[in-house]
Amino acid sequence: MSLGTSRATSTRAYQLLNTGTITSTGTQSYTIPAGTLYLEIELWAGGGGGTKGKAVSVKGAGTVYYHGGGGGGGSYIKHIYYGAANMQANDTLNFTVGAGGVSPANPNLHGNDGADTTLDTHKRSTTVITTFTVDAGGGRGAKKAAGDVGVGPNSEAGTATNEGNTTNTDGVAGEISEQTVDGCGSATCDGGDGGAGGNGGAGGAGATTSADAVAGTQPGGGGGGGMPTIKTAGKDGADGKVVVKAYG
Repeated sequence: MSLGTSRATSTRAYQLLNTGTITSTGTQSYTIPAGTLYLEIELWAGGGGGTKGKAVSVKGAGTVYYHGGGGGGGSYIKHIYYGAANMQANDTLNFTVGAGGVSPANPNLHGNDGADTTLDTHKRSTTVITTFTVDAGGGRGAKKAAGDVGVGPNSEAGTATNEGNTTNTDGVAGEISEQTVDGCGSATCDGGDGGAGGNGGAGGAGATTSADAVAGTQPGGGGGGGMPTIKTAGKDGADGKVVVKAYG
């Protein structure tokens, strides 16, 4: 179909030749079809993992309740690659697609960070035609609540780094881990919500008295945090993703 997209020096309407979607993580590639004049490349990073909640009896201080935090959302990039003079059929674009951060089973550990998703190279067979600096940053895993409240980064969103003619959207930070000493009292018992991925998937809800925490939604949503007593488990962040559209 015609998208009505044109260069400043031309009035021709470009046609969408192909759309490739990559949801597997790790090293991945997209094969450029014949007739391609430019590529629209979208990247989402992995979301951070939420943390587990727990309750601990402290002599002389009653019970301390640790509320798990939500992981940060991964960032998003749209990059337009005008490589017409260098593009040939069966060239490849090569990526690293970031996995979501895992929520640890041990409440004394931080959530794992989501991994970056990067556009790495344009290759012809084994020859590198172009090397890119296009990096969608992964969301940070939530900090454990025990002993770390308010210390350093906590559930930060992923940020984007790239070169020219691009759109960058950072992820959303997850809700921080908390400690309370009065049971639920005036504080919520719920786990922290994960942050949404930039232009991407929803963050997972934190655990409540009636529902377990929820994993982040692909692409890039951060995982929800657990409660202090029941439904304590946190959940994983979602994997990243790449979508490539070829126009000619």
